[in-house]
Amino acid sequence: MNLLNKMEMGKVAYRKCSNCGTVNVNSDYCSNCGELINIHIKRKLAREASDTKKQEEKAAEKPNPVTVFFEKALKHPNLLVKIPAMLFYSIWVVVMSIGAFIAFLFSYIVA
Repeated sequence: MNLLNKMEMGKVAYRKCSNCGTVNVNSDYCSNCGELINIHIKRKLAREASDTKKQEEKAAEKPNPVTVFFEKALKHPNLLVKIPAMLFYSIWVVVMSIGAFIAFLFSYIVA
């Protein structure tokens, strides 16, 4: 056994159940009522629940209509629709990248 394991073996964790008031030794769950009393596990479960909720909300969001239009137009079988869509999409990408660069410059200058 290394030194770290020897130090951990001597630690005793007393946790009081917030539900029934029972004091438990080295336990994550209450021996009386079964309530989760380890705060680290409670926080981990809360973070996981929050993350899944955020992912569900993000999946439920509707995509940007401009993006949907360009995606459909770029896959269109007719060349009279596809070529102008490619042209406007390229212009759109350039304008957005210039805007992002200007926003970066402003944030860099302010900070």
